[in-house]
Amino acid sequence: MSSTSEITDNNLKNCIAREDSNCIECELNGELICFVDKKFANKFSIGNILYRLLAIEIFIFSGLLIGHWWMLISYVSTVLITFLIIEPRLLCSHCPFYEREGKCLKCWALRGMPKLWRYRPGPINRTEKTLMLILGSFIDLFPFLGSIWGIVYFFMNIEGNIVLGVGILISTVLFLIVAGYFSKVLLGFACKKCANFSCAMNKVPKEVINKFLEKNPKMKNAWIKSGWKIEE
Repeated sequence: MSSTSEITDNNLKNCIAREDSNCIECELNGELICFVDKKFANKFSIGNILYRLLAIEIFIFSGLLIGHWWMLISYVSTVLITFLIIEPRLLCSHCPFYEREGKCLKCWALRGMPKLWRYRPGPINRTEKTLMLILGSFIDLFPFLGSIWGIVYFFMNIEGNIVLGVGILISTVLFLIVAGYFSKVLLGFACKKCANFSCAMNKVPKEVINKFLEKNPKMKNAWIKSGWKIEE
């Protein structure tokens, strides 16, 4: 990363997006996830994908038991629309990784998602953050409702299909294990070092954010214009 505070042709982009950045020798190396570590990115992707697949499996068993499919349809459609369109616009477009070259995201989280929107170096606004909290809560917590509903229905109709009941019980246990693993990866590590400071789950200390902004004048100016205060 460059330590200069002057805007030149070489540092119009933030340091994460520049090919000449030396992240290994940067003072923030270890403080932030500034480059894609494929091992960690794969670990995150595996947890995320398993979480969604087991959630879908729960809704399938629940649908077969109870006879309704609105939960499965609403969940799958919300996940797809959120990850492909809404989250890249509301949240990812504020992330330094979003400024990297290419038509798809090159980050450790939503790798491969299409970049349909322009990069916005300023922080997320209150409306965007609220919408992301609502959507994030839905796609992360709604599977628990599907599981509880299906299990309760099964035990209230124990004479019904035993195979489906056992199926949703096993799926729920596996889902809880993956949820614990995914939470540890996300909340226990990633959120404490994520360079997308706009996220409501971001736990990076303010002093680290300020050091990063000092290295990236364009982003720093956008944050100051939005009301962010940097203590000299």
